[in-house]
Amino acid sequence: VIGGGNTAIDCARTALRLGAEEVIVAYRRTRKEMPAHPMEVAEAEEEGVKFMFLVAPTKIIGSGGKVTGIELIKMELGEPDAGGRRRPIPIKGSEFLLEAETVIPAIGQEVDTSFIPSSLNLKLSRKGTIEVKPDTMETNVKGLFAGGDVVTGPASVIEAIAAGRKAASSIDKYLGGDGVIDLALAPAEPPSPWLGRDEKFGYWPRVATPRPPLEERRSTFKPVELCFEDKAALDEAKRCLRCDLRFYITQVTLPPEKWIEFTRENLEVVPETEGVLQLLDANKEVIYIKGTANMKQELLQLIETTPQAKYFMWEEAKMFTSRESELLQQYLQTHGKLPQMNVGLEEDLYE
Repeated sequence: VIGGGNTAIDCARTALRLGAEEVIVAYRRTRKEMPAHPMEVAEAEEEGVKFMFLVAPTKIIGSGGKVTGIELIKMELGEPDAGGRRRPIPIKGSEFLLEAETVIPAIGQEVDTSFIPSSLNLKLSRKGTIEVKPDTMETNVKGLFAGGDVVTGPASVIEAIAAGRKAASSIDKYLGGDGVIDLALAPAEPPSPWLGRDEKFGYWPRVATPRPPLEERRSTFKPVELCFEDKAALDEAKRCLRCDLRFYITQVTLPPEKWIEFTRENLEVVPETEGVLQLLDANKEVIYIKGTANMKQELLQLIETTPQAKYFMWEEAKMFTSRESELLQQYLQTHGKLPQMNVGLEEDLYE
C-alpha cells in the first residue's frame, strides 16, 4: 500500500481482512510525519500490518499481465516545504525491488466531478475541488451553490453541515428571503447547575473502549471499537466536566475605577472646597499629588498646563496639607521616589 494517510491504513487493514498473507505500507517520510491518526497506525500494527518508511515507488513490475513486484527508492528528508513538512529527497542509486502481488496506491483523494456538465464551465481549484465564495458558498455559476468535501477536500462531518447551513441561508437570500433558516426543533431549557459529582472525580481514569480479540479483528469486518456496557457508560459519563455551564455564568462585575478622564466636562462635578487631587498619565500612573484649598480651581488651572495628565481623582479633606503629606509618604514607600511633578516641590516634607 503506497501512502501514509488514514486511507492508506484503511486499505492495509482491509487487505488483511480479505486474506492477504502480508501487507506492507510504504511511506516516503518518517512515522512522525505520517498524516494518519496515530491510533489507526498502532491498531494496524497490532493486526500485523508492516511499515516501510522513507521509501517511494519508482515503477511497478509485472509479468503476464499480473503484478509481480514494485521498485522503491530510498528517501531522505530535506528542508521544510511551503506547508512546513520536510521535503523527501530521493537517494540516487538506492533503488530496490519488493515482491508483491497487489499494489494499492492510496496517496490522496480527488473530487468526482463527472456528474457536472462541462457546459457549466464550473471553476475548480488547483486541487480539483469546486471553488466558492467563502461568505455565500456560491460558485462562479450564478445560482449554483456548493459545500462539504467537494469544496474543502476531506474534512469533518460538522464542517460539511456548517457549509450546508451557510449555503442554505445564501440560497434563501438568493430567492428573495431574509436568510434566516434557524428552526427550533424543541424549546430550549436551561441546564441544571447541579454537578452531582463524587469527590475527586477529576482524577478518575478514562474508561477504556472495549475491543474484540485481535484474531477476530483481523478476520472479520465487525466493528473494532465496541460499545460500553451500562455501568462503564455511566462511569464515563460521571467524568463529564459540564463545560456547557460556563455559558450561563455571568461575567464578573469589576469595581469602578477610582479615577476618571481628565476633561473639563468631568471637572464640573468637583466641588470648590478643600481637598487633595491626584493626576495620572496615559498609563494610569500617578504623576502629581496636590493638596489645595479649592480643588476645582486648582484642576482648572492644571488642565491648561499639564497635557501629560489624562486622568484624575480627588477627595475632600479639611486638613488637606496633612492628607497630601500622607499620600506622598505612601507613594514614596511604594515606589521609592516622588511622583514626577512633585520632585523638587515637596522636599520640605522630608527635612
